[in-house]
Amino acid sequence: MHDHASLDEVDLALVNALQIHPRAPWSLIGGVLGIDPVTAARRWARLERAGLAWISAYPPTTATQATAFVELVCEPGRGVDVARELAEDPQAITVDVTAGGRDVLVTVSTPDPQVLSRYLLERMSRVEHLQQVRSHPAVRIYTEASRWRLRALDHEQAARMAWEPGATTGLVKLTEQDWAIAVALAADGRTPVAALAEAAGTSTSTVRRRMARMLASRQLRLRCELARTQSGWPVYAWFFARVPPAHLDDTARTLARIPEVRAVTSTAGPHNVIIAVWQRSLADVQDLETHMSRLLPNLDIVDRSIVVRPVKLVGRLLDERGHATGSVPLDTRSSP
Repeated sequence: MHDHASLDEVDLALVNALQIHPRAPWSLIGGVLGIDPVTAARRWARLERAGLAWISAYPPTTATQATAFVELVCEPGRGVDVARELAEDPQAITVDVTAGGRDVLVTVSTPDPQVLSRYLLERMSRVEHLQQVRSHPAVRIYTEASRWRLRALDHEQAARMAWEPGATTGLVKLTEQDWAIAVALAADGRTPVAALAEAAGTSTSTVRRRMARMLASRQLRLRCELARTQSGWPVYAWFFARVPPAHLDDTARTLARIPEVRAVTSTAGPHNVIIAVWQRSLADVQDLETHMSRLLPNLDIVDRSIVVRPVKLVGRLLDERGHATGSVPLDTRSSP
């Protein structure tokens, strides 16, 4: 597939199917899409090779998880340099160059508050061309982008792809094997079980059991991602809002149900709700802000930023078109 190629209707349906069930067998996907399973696999390989679509994994969630949104103000013209440097860090899972009151916005994920503190205080102090750092520790994630859907499948097709990972068992202490499985899946969410077993130094049956447990408890979350320019929603915006604490939970839950919203997180910062959205145009961003304000009278949107260049998305390095070019191993435990 050439770089300038776009996705056809079958490709979009394929991505939608993998958003619902990222590790679905090709026989199921082919049956739902009405194509040969080999054709489905070949199409997916072509999209992956071109960097147009991919399946990654979030860093595994721990009981002491510490995540933060970090706004960076840089010396003039240095935003891309700073973003590219930080994109090499496992803890900086998503990095965007933005227009607005900040030059770079980084989502930092760490397994405990100590690693987060070291990252914010020690790692950031070594970054050249930084003028200001503002961090917003995450309190609660109401929705995140693994739940976002392209909506290319009809209702019946989506129902046939539906996948339930099993009963939630709660968070457990992760082993070295769990981390090895998670890091391999972050590089490719469809890594075969045999390859995962080799990476984790254990048997395929152990990998199946441990992966099933992590998926059921949502300690491990897979996501099928699509280059934003191919999605029909090329404009990516962040809103920074304040909500009175008594209304925070209801407001955030309502925001999470809006189709264009990709992520809603409450934070312990100057803005206590941060919202990420995909839209078709800048005018639609303004219209959505108006809609949210009318729908939710307790929501005070105090700032917004448009992403002018995505640099990294949940561990995947992106070029200036938003196509995937590689990945950074997502072992966020290491000292920054």
